[in-house]
Amino acid sequence: ELVRVRFQEFLQNFSETVTTYVTQTAEDDAQDGNNIQQQLLYPYIDQAAEISQRQTRAQSHRTGFESSHADMDDFDLFPFNSTICVNFRHLLSYDPDLADAIESEYVRFEPYLRRATKEFILSNHPELDPSNDGGGGGGHSRNQVRTYFVALYNAPTVLPVRALRTGTIGRFTSVSGTVTRTSDVRPELLVGSFRCRKCGLLAPDILQQYHLTRPALCRNPRCQNRNPSEFHLEIRAGGGGGDSG
Repeated sequence: ELVRVRFQEFLQNFSETVTTYVTQTAEDDAQDGNNIQQQLLYPYIDQAAEISQRQTRAQSHRTGFESSHADMDDFDLFPFNSTICVNFRHLLSYDPDLADAIESEYVRFEPYLRRATKEFILSNHPELDPSNDGGGGGGHSRNQVRTYFVALYNAPTVLPVRALRTGTIGRFTSVSGTVTRTSDVRPELLVGSFRCRKCGLLAPDILQQYHLTRPALCRNPRCQNRNPSEFHLEIRAGGGGGDSG
């Protein structure tokens, strides 16, 4: 939980100073330093704003309010409507202890990073939160983005493929190599809803453990079904049966 709080603070507060040089007249150039401007930027707050704009345009395209090439581009790039790209060196400079924890136990902390990202985006853009609709059925309440993701890049260490060992399992690792074959991109089930075949009770939000993970026990006290094979994945219209990434 502490990782979630500190990562959300990083996304909200990290800033960097950008220096720009402004072309001026010869008289102004005679004064030292007048052609230099410094600007404070918040890259992740800016990314959250871009995500909000993409979701707005994509939603407008789906509902038929607008139709343009820009909307089509946002609709085609839908995965980027829910992903914040984080420079790992930014995290390392802002909070070295947090960066070390994420690097050494990424698999353990990744769900907390996703929760922090979602809370960060919705706190800055509450109009994206479906629960804010109040049942009116308009605006962004039909937004299908339920899960947000973090894409870390610029790792301090890059390993060749041959150097990968069992010690790197679960760690945040960057690898280099040559791609010799590709396949179609397949979605990964992250959270699924399962229905008991005996009593019909739905078990929502079952976290998947890198394979199809069914409930261990039915929540119905009169059923008490303990056979995992007696739970089937609930598929709803629009992909509402689970979150995939």
